[in-house]
Amino acid sequence: MPETSVDTQVYPRPSGLAGGHLALATSTPERIREQTFYAGFVRTPRVVAGGLLALADIAGADFRPARTGRGRDPVVTGDGERLRLEALSTCGGVYGRLDLDPAELQDAPVGRGTTNVDVNPPLYQALTRVGGQDPLRLSVGADELSVGTLDGRIVEKRVPLPARWLRGLAEVAAHALPLDARLQLPAGRAVTLLAEVSARSRQVRWLMPAGPGWRFTTRPAPGAVCVADGFRLAPLRPLLPLARTLTLYSPPATGAPAQVSGWVLDFGTARFTLLLSTATQHGFAGDGRLLADLGGGGDPAGDAETLDGLLAANPVLDRPAVADRTGWDRSRVTAALAALATAGQVGYDVTAASSFHRPLPYRADLVAALHPRLAAARMLATAGQVVATADGFEVVSGERTYLVHRRGDEHACTCAWWAEHQGRRGPCKHVVAAVITERTGERDA
Repeated sequence: MPETSVDTQVYPRPSGLAGGHLALATSTPERIREQTFYAGFVRTPRVVAGGLLALADIAGADFRPARTGRGRDPVVTGDGERLRLEALSTCGGVYGRLDLDPAELQDAPVGRGTTNVDVNPPLYQALTRVGGQDPLRLSVGADELSVGTLDGRIVEKRVPLPARWLRGLAEVAAHALPLDARLQLPAGRAVTLLAEVSARSRQVRWLMPAGPGWRFTTRPAPGAVCVADGFRLAPLRPLLPLARTLTLYSPPATGAPAQVSGWVLDFGTARFTLLLSTATQHGFAGDGRLLADLGGGGDPAGDAETLDGLLAANPVLDRPAVADRTGWDRSRVTAALAALATAGQVGYDVTAASSFHRPLPYRADLVAALHPRLAAARMLATAGQVVATADGFEVVSGERTYLVHRRGDEHACTCAWWAEHQGRRGPCKHVVAAVITERTGERDA
């Protein structure tokens, strides 16, 4: 049997009829090269190899008891200046991101694009053998990622993005927004900290800055960093000898039994960010923080389109910059970011305190329905099951009627779900339905 070969052609547009004439599109080598948005050597091969290994470990890990991981599939984004590689754990409670700045990329040009690939055993093994003086070449395109080492070139093809990642990535961005730096340590001292955190693995502890160091406490306090199930920080430990500093991030203390925390390793020309959810059993996707942000006012779906256009021109934007360009207030900017995040289109960098573009092929209005509370709330609002009263909003759900009312700056509800969680896992569907109805009434007024 003769040998069979396959030749792939890439066309810039479909062929068709134009003005009564047949217009045939042609394929060119230049167009094929456009599919690659980065190709070049990195400045610190061990850092990049170690970061890729950490992402693969996170993506393949399930930190819940008696569970096993299922894959190693980071998302890679080029924004015109830098590369960002992201991963979520199988359990959905650990998020990792490796940021490669322009200086790390040996001044090679970076295009714009996003892909999702597996890190299979051959690539994983090759990365473990990369030494400090060994060359490492990355090539990232819409359909593949290739890594060149002294062992040769390994190509990983694009794979479908897991649907569970969409909700997880969206919630990660919402949780990262209020995080502030609390403590910075040189890498040498960070080794001791992570060892202590691992010793208190399966429990919630609070870490308080104390002079140049830290102390642990069992209760939250202003400026404290929550360490929930600290054994999940294990992917950071191989990277510590390569880092300059470790910076810890947390939101303002609210009295909640646990909070999300951020851990950022700085390598000079690269950073590795790890976010921990509130517990191994509580992944980011189920927290519902994004639902609270969607109630910020304006028209989130329409505002998201405007914001998407801004990010297409400038892939890194902070909220003050968005407010200046649009004239929106802070809550409306947050709601627009949340609406865009429902499709995984934006992430948040706690170090730069800015949002970044992640152009995934999903529409915000369709992906939002993946969140069951949001979908149920929209059904209640559309069906006219929400009625404004002097005390707030009455929401008819099933055979019962619930009262959604203001409690300080937030909404509260008389349902059993709200009584159990008190808003710590985002608003209930009745609150979201009330917010949607209130916002619709304001637009129509």
